[in-house]
Amino acid sequence: MIAQVEAVGSDGRVIVTHDGRREAVAALTLPTADAPLRVGEWVVIQSGFALERISEPEARDALEIRRTRPQASRRTWEVPE
Repeated sequence: MIAQVEAVGSDGRVIVTHDGRREAVAALTLPTADAPLRVGEWVVIQSGFALERISEPEARDALEIRRTRPQASRRTWEVPE
C-alpha cells in the first residue's frame, strides 16, 4: 500500500495516510542514517511496517494505477483441488 508520511515520531514510528485513513507504522526497517523520513514523503507499507521509501512520481503512478485498475492491486490465489 502506498502512504504519505504525516508525522515522524521519535520512537521509530511514523503516522501515515492512505485511502483516507491515518495509521501509525514502524519505520525501523527503513535505512534513515543518510536521510531521515520527513513529513510529506511517500512510503510503501504492509502489516504495520514502512518497507520502502518511494519518490512522489512513483507514488502518484501507483495510486493512479490502483484508482483506474483496482483489480491490478489484488491478487487472486487459486487453491488446487
